[in-house]
Amino acid sequence: MSREVCGFVLDDGPILVTGAGGFVGKRLMELFDLGEGDYAADVSTMFTAPDEVTKINWQLPGEPSSALGKVRYVIHLGGLSSVAYSKGNADLFNKVNTKGTASVINLISKHSPEALLLFISSAEVYKPSKTKLIEESPVEPQNIYAESKYAAEKLLKDSDIKWIVSRSFPHFGPGQSGNFVLPSFCRRIINSIETGTHEMVTGNLSPVRDYLYIDDVVRAYAALLANGKLEEVYNVCSGKGNSIKSLLDYLLEVSGAELTVVTDPKLLRQKDQFCQIGDSSKLAGLGWNPQFSIKDSISELYHWWKERL
Repeated sequence: MSREVCGFVLDDGPILVTGAGGFVGKRLMELFDLGEGDYAADVSTMFTAPDEVTKINWQLPGEPSSALGKVRYVIHLGGLSSVAYSKGNADLFNKVNTKGTASVINLISKHSPEALLLFISSAEVYKPSKTKLIEESPVEPQNIYAESKYAAEKLLKDSDIKWIVSRSFPHFGPGQSGNFVLPSFCRRIINSIETGTHEMVTGNLSPVRDYLYIDDVVRAYAALLANGKLEEVYNVCSGKGNSIKSLLDYLLEVSGAELTVVTDPKLLRQKDQFCQIGDSSKLAGLGWNPQFSIKDSISELYHWWKERL
């Protein structure tokens, strides 16, 4: 038996998603068409999930609040994801991201030893590079968030479970927290239009990032579960870079706003990587390619926020 997910064929069997109440988790449950027999876990059950999905309260690290049946796949999205918030919070990030992953590994090892774990790590673990990052590129975390993710990766390598690691590059889409870069730009542009403000204060706009639209990211996770090789790392990225300034320019173009952009030195990160672009060749070899253009995706994001502010 099998189940088709985002155009990829998985084995039939229950799927568990941790961090299911978050930005990616919610969209993944929709596109994966989760339902009866599947599980969605988060720090509380106060989140929206498809009908018949069993919601589980799971505070990581630790055990889930209620019993889980055996599962075929685990997509571990749960954890803290803000680089900015990680500064000065090493203990918390180590507890939630690293020790939390240890709890997931332990649960799989004990109760679903045949399950495949897709661990969502981050491109932040790589050493800064002026060239495209491949999966074999040197690792050198530059912040506490990245350190916690790479420490979790190392736990997987010492475990007895089946795993695949996604080193995900920045992604965005409707539903993402307003504290992240692109949603924050949307909110400030819309607010400027409403208040008649003609100036917008930002941080450093020169860094180049490899952004993907959320639906392409979820499709990539389906491709990894269906066709990925065990105990391998895969970049989830577009292979193309865009400066933060160019992304802001797209948003300003979509909005029609004429704003003077001013850089505030207080908003600059001390260890911000200038350029971070991934090589997606390995992922493309599994039958995946991005389907959404950056401009169309930026436009959709802006209009999603405009309808809600």
